[in-house]
Amino acid sequence: MSTKSRQAKIILAVVLLTTFLTWFFYAHETLPKPIRAATALIETPVAIASGLSHYLKLGIDVYKTPWTVILTNFLFSVVVVFLVDKFFKRRKQKSALK
Repeated sequence: MSTKSRQAKIILAVVLLTTFLTWFFYAHETLPKPIRAATALIETPVAIASGLSHYLKLGIDVYKTPWTVILTNFLFSVVVVFLVDKFFKRRKQKSALK
């Protein structure tokens, strides 16, 4: 796989995950309670950002500010995609050594 193709896939994965997490954040409240309870962990990045904002006394109301929700989900997506990419790269290297 070429470097440009790999970079495009990584960028696409970050954009799609960020989009999904942001959409889910706003759609979550409309879901029935049993589904909301089962899927609440998907909103963990925003909850962590809100907790940090409160603890550090930044004065940012994360839940009511759309750009903070998007930024939080973007940063979380970058970290997740990076870790998954590292995992599969290392796994591929180990299988090549066998």
